[in-house]
Amino acid sequence: MSGIGIQVEFDSEGARQRLRALIQKMDNRRPFFEQVGEHLMTSTGRRFDLDTAPDGTKWAPLKPGTIKSRIRRGKSPAGILRDHGWLRGSISAESSNDDVRIGSPSPYAAIHQLGGTIDMPARQQTLYLKRNRKGEIGRRFVSKKAANHTETIQRSAHKLTITARPFLGISAVDQQDILDIAGDWLGLG
Repeated sequence: MSGIGIQVEFDSEGARQRLRALIQKMDNRRPFFEQVGEHLMTSTGRRFDLDTAPDGTKWAPLKPGTIKSRIRRGKSPAGILRDHGWLRGSISAESSNDDVRIGSPSPYAAIHQLGGTIDMPARQQTLYLKRNRKGEIGRRFVSKKAANHTETIQRSAHKLTITARPFLGISAVDQQDILDIAGDWLGLG
């Protein structure tokens, strides 16, 4: 899985030891880890709905320019990391007899999870515009197919900073749920 995956452990040493003891009692652990993976995928999906990190902190709000851009494109300005839904839809889990891994193969998953700066090189760009009947050039960009006027511009090099908005991880509630799932598998629940 390219993109980003995570390895997490329970915060509590006691919880880690209880889970380890429960798992050691299982013969075929893969179905257990598959169920944990499904739970974590659901939990991660809820984080997208709530704009919240695994530790419960709210994600940084969208910048005003991003909100304006979304409104212009007819998109909802409300959802952070949900412009197209591709990132959320790319979350997957892989299970074995020894563990479960949850992550995203998306090439931009890591920058959203961890944050960072992208160096954008200088480049030439073609703008597609439309002239009206009077010959005046409109102020909005149009698709290449709809354009009847083009302009070539030079974009200078710049940096693009992406704020970290963690979506992968195990919350305190997830830790307890995983212990409950293990107990259910062993008939202890």
